[in-house]
Amino acid sequence: MAETREVRGKLPKDLKIAFEVACARMEITQAAALEEAIRDWLVKKGVPTSDQGI
Repeated sequence: MAETREVRGKLPKDLKIAFEVACARMEITQAAALEEAIRDWLVKKGVPTSDQGI
């Protein structure tokens, strides 16, 4: 398993609740959903990730 680090931030209440509900409905952990979202954002911004050999 890859080494992990904690990420923290504040979101508007309605966005946080929608995220929690969506994760529960999709039966995915919030950590997995956040990792996917961050990876997608990095790709969108053209930032290389460790998955790309960096």
